[in-house]
Amino acid sequence: MRRRSPTTNRAGIAPVAVLPAPDHRDFGQALIALDGDVEVVGPSGRRSLPFGQLHTEPGENPHVETSLTDGEVIRAFIVPAGAWTRRSTYVKVLDRESYEFALASAAMALELDGDKVREVRIGLGGVATIPWRAREAEAVLLGKPLNEANASAAAEAAFARARPREHNALTSLTPALHAAS
Repeated sequence: MRRRSPTTNRAGIAPVAVLPAPDHRDFGQALIALDGDVEVVGPSGRRSLPFGQLHTEPGENPHVETSLTDGEVIRAFIVPAGAWTRRSTYVKVLDRESYEFALASAAMALELDGDKVREVRIGLGGVATIPWRAREAEAVLLGKPLNEANASAAAEAAFARARPREHNALTSLTPALHAAS
């Protein structure tokens, strides 16, 4: 569904405030990290766009979640073949194993030239209202050896500009991510 009415919830019960929430879906991080594309079809025909342009940040219209136009539906997700797709991983940090959604997640794909990072792509989930590409972290790793010090510097860069909202700051997230890695 592209839009929710800002005055009703999914069941159509009013009034409900629409508040921006972190994106906890699992597939978005992988698609953004792998430079996936979205093929959509609608009244104006077929078009393709980068997955990173599919979701919209809340801004003035928090009920508009995607860049799809009226009548458009997703037909396919396309993941291009690349050297970085051969070495990829997905990490999901859960509050409890019984929960299906991640508190935070990361998809990472990289290509190494010896011990140096030739290409790297990192997608984060649960940290923003849309799947988030961690370009600052990618820049820290590019051309450098993949080691603990550089990985820690990349993690710091990924969250350097992060600003938690009033009720979603997680003090235990960093130790959980280090334990999962």
